[in-house]
Amino acid sequence: MTGLHGAKGRGKALASLAITAILLLMMFGNPVPGDGEAVAGGGKVTFIGHGRGHGVGLCMAGVYYRAMRGEEYHQIIRAYYTGIDFSHVSDDMPIRVLCRDNVIRTYPLKEYLYRLQEEPDSWPTQGLRVLMVAARTYTLSCIARGKHAKDGYDICPYGSCCQAFNEQIDPATRPNTVAAVNATAGEIITYNGQPITAAYSSCCGGYTAGVDEAWGGTPIPYLSPVYDDACASDEDHDWQVTMAWDELQAKLNSHADTAVGTLYGFDIISRWTSGRVKQIRIDGSGGSKTVSGTLFASVVGLQTHFFFISSQNFDEYLLIQNPGDTDALCSVTYMFPGGGIMQEDFLVSARSRYTICVNDRIQNAEVSIKVSSDQPVVAERAMYFDFLGSGRKGGHACMGVRESRTEWCFAEGYTAEDFDTFYLVQNPNESEAHLEVRFMGNAGEVDELYYTLPPNSRMTIWVDQEPGLDAGEFSTQMECDQPVVAERAVYFGYRGVGGGTAAEGSPATENMWYFAEGYTGGEFDTWILLANPNDETARVTLTFMLPDASTKDFALDVPPHSRGTVHPDDIPGLEQAEISTSVQSSIPIVAERAMYFSYKGRGGGHDAMGVSQPCDRWYFAEGYTGGDFDTYLLLQNPGSTPAGATLTYMRGDGSTVEQTILIPPHARYTVHVDDIPGLEQAEFSTLVEADTLLIAERAMYFVYKTRDGGSCSQGTPAPSQMWFFAEGYTGS
Repeated sequence: MTGLHGAKGRGKALASLAITAILLLMMFGNPVPGDGEAVAGGGKVTFIGHGRGHGVGLCMAGVYYRAMRGEEYHQIIRAYYTGIDFSHVSDDMPIRVLCRDNVIRTYPLKEYLYRLQEEPDSWPTQGLRVLMVAARTYTLSCIARGKHAKDGYDICPYGSCCQAFNEQIDPATRPNTVAAVNATAGEIITYNGQPITAAYSSCCGGYTAGVDEAWGGTPIPYLSPVYDDACASDEDHDWQVTMAWDELQAKLNSHADTAVGTLYGFDIISRWTSGRVKQIRIDGSGGSKTVSGTLFASVVGLQTHFFFISSQNFDEYLLIQNPGDTDALCSVTYMFPGGGIMQEDFLVSARSRYTICVNDRIQNAEVSIKVSSDQPVVAERAMYFDFLGSGRKGGHACMGVRESRTEWCFAEGYTAEDFDTFYLVQNPNESEAHLEVRFMGNAGEVDELYYTLPPNSRMTIWVDQEPGLDAGEFSTQMECDQPVVAERAVYFGYRGVGGGTAAEGSPATENMWYFAEGYTGGEFDTWILLANPNDETARVTLTFMLPDASTKDFALDVPPHSRGTVHPDDIPGLEQAEISTSVQSSIPIVAERAMYFSYKGRGGGHDAMGVSQPCDRWYFAEGYTGGDFDTYLLLQNPGSTPAGATLTYMRGDGSTVEQTILIPPHARYTVHVDDIPGLEQAEFSTLVEADTLLIAERAMYFVYKTRDGGSCSQGTPAPSQMWFFAEGYTGS
């Protein structure tokens, strides 16, 4: 993209393109089906889980490894059953056993235990002793409860119901098992003097389950969940299941209690003490249902309900600022490829900010968003990602768009080298929209593509996948027969740094553009991108404004139907500078700024569309100084007199912090919000109020989970009751 031009040249010319009817959505999974049904998730979903079996009581995998490391059988038993004692019964007592040939036979208790088939005879001695004491106790508890009394026997031969027993076993072939029975002769486990229900299962996955967690009902004190590190090496400790989104949807819709129609997503609502899923919410076109983790696991076909959903490579947040004195009732509408919507309502308190993690609502989905409110609010979107798991990690942020339009223009676009460019288009209308996209190369070449967008939908154009556009540098112009919303996202590898940027399109060309942010020092590269969609050459002058109020001009011509690029780092006197920029053109054009950087080891990039008019008031919904986040406000005073400004930071709890600054004329001013007392570990929105006209942007540099990078967004001069976002993704 921008930073490669000096070394690599302009890239190959854009070839003529055929009209394309199918979008290649390789990043996001399968193409949208022809019948227009919403495929909210697309792609695949991965469940990462633990354990095998119900998990209550003894973890037999843990018993094995505890025995192997030298623990004595009483010690092992006490590790799994809480507050128990030991007692004795006669091993000669008769037991009525339903055998596998469906005949009821009577065995002395010890003869029954000799023929158990729960664990192999090769097991370690202490482990077999644990098993025999537990099995003896469980047998007595079945008799005491009359589990099979109505059927005329005491215990059955099946592990799924009682214990695995086989009358065909010859005890002479199992000397270690016989020795374990004899060594523990008559020994049972008791609680309050009574035999316990000595439950045991294959592998607990690191934490045993309570009775209520596995089967419901009242908790039993001696079967309380306990942490178990002994089974960590067992093959059943961890498992993973990956399935296509439509397969998951089909499984859920096969059961009345989990059927929701077209599956939009699902979210784990609560967990038990052991970490097993207690409740999970399923969202779809038929509404939302909250079901137990055990039911969900059973319907989906998971090994246990001790599972997690594999982290998505993209995390999306919606930030809402309410700068007014009245609480705002907001409604968010999520729109999916092919059509289909999901809606939620929430309240944003006066003079505060509200955060929605979109991944909590919708998983593995391409999504556009519409925000409507009964009070004027400000809305931004932030995303953190690892693009295709390729190491191109980072984040980007965009201010929302107040209204859909029939025309959009972008100055930046690049598909050569390690760059991927996407255009995201939202159709918020009730009717179909027909879109024309014109790609303008550096030498004035123009190529066109045409697309159809279903009502209330979102569409993705992966430019690298379009024939002839796989190695180009271009600007883009869009025209549509319905008002739509358009954004562009770029994911890149730039001089050893991976990341991504996003920017909303400009609905109009202008003669003047402003950028508050810009830096050429250290490991920062700044690029100004200029799109000229006109039939004549644009004569452009860039004025760079420095913190000391000095300025420097740079002039260039941008040919018709092409794009121009300026690298301020290469301009003498700007090699190590904080800069703001004004762009003045002889005819209306579009201007963007892209930056690539390594900030305190956090590598990435960000991009912002220019601002066409200064204003005395600016709003930002997003802002965060906690953890490894640094937030900066960049203010540009393009006027000839000093500018006084008051910055009001609005926190999520409704409290505010104020700061007053003075900006020299024709200058740029930087505020590091992390340094302001009271905002050291804060989530906030910002209002900038000035006594003259300014330009304001916000830049953030971060480490988010395993992703580091930065984002930037220009402010908005006014709140609104409607906001749109074309881009959004919560998948992998």
